[in-house]
Amino acid sequence: MWTETIEETKTVTTAAPRPLGALFVLAGIAHLLVPGLLLWLARLGYERVLGVEFRAREHATCRVRLVGIGMIAAGAHLLYYGGVLPER
Repeated sequence: MWTETIEETKTVTTAAPRPLGALFVLAGIAHLLVPGLLLWLARLGYERVLGVEFRAREHATCRVRLVGIGMIAAGAHLLYYGGVLPER
């Protein structure tokens, strides 16, 4: 049971790291360029799906941009190395 899950996880992580890296980079760029739109979409989703009020705090756009930088770094790593761990 556990070995099947581990093998499936290995397959997923080795099958498409570069496309996932490209998606991470694109999402990171979106976080850098349009943080206000992403916060608006989050507010809309929270209100419609969860039925709760979402209020962005004072420095929310800065935090969204920081997440974008992390996503770009992770995506660039996947694009360059082709996986989570570099081949030796």
